[in-house]
Amino acid sequence: MTKTCRPGAFTVVFLVVALAACSPPKSTDEPGADADAADADVADADRDGVADADEDSQPDADEDAVEIPWCEQASYIWIANTEEGTVSKLCTLDGAEIARYFTSPQESMGDPSRTSVNLHGDAVVTNRDPEYGPSSVTKFAAEPEGCIDRSHDGQLQTSHGPTDVLPFGEDECMIWNTPIPDENAGAIGARATAWDGTENPDTGSGGHVWIGALTTGAVFQLDGETGAILAQTRVGNPPMDGPYGGAMDRDGNFWIVLSMCTTAPCRIVRVNTETLEATTSPVPCGYGITVDSQGRVWTSGHYIDPRNPFNMGSCVNRHDPATGENATYIVRGPNEFFRGLAVDGNGSVWVADTGGDLLQIREEDVSLVNRFHAGPSAVVGVAVDYQDQIWAVSQGGNAALRIDPETYVVESFPVGRGPYTYSDMTGYQLRTVMY
Repeated sequence: MTKTCRPGAFTVVFLVVALAACSPPKSTDEPGADADAADADVADADRDGVADADEDSQPDADEDAVEIPWCEQASYIWIANTEEGTVSKLCTLDGAEIARYFTSPQESMGDPSRTSVNLHGDAVVTNRDPEYGPSSVTKFAAEPEGCIDRSHDGQLQTSHGPTDVLPFGEDECMIWNTPIPDENAGAIGARATAWDGTENPDTGSGGHVWIGALTTGAVFQLDGETGAILAQTRVGNPPMDGPYGGAMDRDGNFWIVLSMCTTAPCRIVRVNTETLEATTSPVPCGYGITVDSQGRVWTSGHYIDPRNPFNMGSCVNRHDPATGENATYIVRGPNEFFRGLAVDGNGSVWVADTGGDLLQIREEDVSLVNRFHAGPSAVVGVAVDYQDQIWAVSQGGNAALRIDPETYVVESFPVGRGPYTYSDMTGYQLRTVMY
């Protein structure tokens, strides 16, 4: 039987019948800022209230049932819509957008960008430079049983699709929101974002989120359950060269590509998440960043020939931390601009080109397998889903593109305005690396 994604097809009585826990398919194989300050903006996760309400009254199954959008295999992609301050949650089985949420208290002015998905499918969204207020990080539950009945009315108040976006703070699948502090009380441009893979893959409990701030170089460890800031360090040479993108490796190191990579010689930083020690390595290009199952760090972005700065282009690079060796695929030309990238677990690395192309790079020797046109301009990010399909984010087309890796057939699904995400938006990279 073929499983499909069916928004609204599963009836849930929130207090009586919880949806069975469902996680993505598994493969076989400086002291922190005051947590109380963060807790002031963390959503009130009053789970005890659910039990209390149930003791008082048991809602009638016919009158109080709530239609909850869901995806049978719990395979989601989370795409931040920068121009409207929302995140779109799509089921990767059929591309249906089953929920859309405001990502910050600034709502349409929130400027969301990076998303990261944990082993259970829950997502965090990082709001870069909101027009009013600080950068922040917001967590959303993937499945109804992870949401919170804050109103204690026995029903789950949540989005049911792209035309049903609740005011920020009213959607009960938003778990917490944490402002990112800055000693200068300014917007610090939080960007690099990654879960660390220590959460329970079946329940989603536990784990940590790592955030890098562009203009201060600060790196924060957040509690995955509450959003509280637990630890802090600093990397790079801000404000000119701060954290831009991030990914986690199999040993629990947080890898960061620095912002100077977009215009000048490039560096990546490894942050040991136990000791907070930072180690820097040179690479020839950077913008997107990911890590493969062997612990090698892949980056893509602008390339500038160190011997001739007028000889520009873009590159895809594989960095081996064990040896310090870089293996590089270079395309020369002033109009080339590679963006995000993703490793598919089947021997290929997929790279977005801002002109609308996708590149397929052979993981073994960093050579080109194929380059083809995928969609409208400003293709910024790439992801892999649990059915081994490739996804690309078209900022120019306000669309999510799904690509068959064997036939290269492209399907397009609408999302919100100005989608701009090129991090691990499905959780596939984290699960592939950790397992």
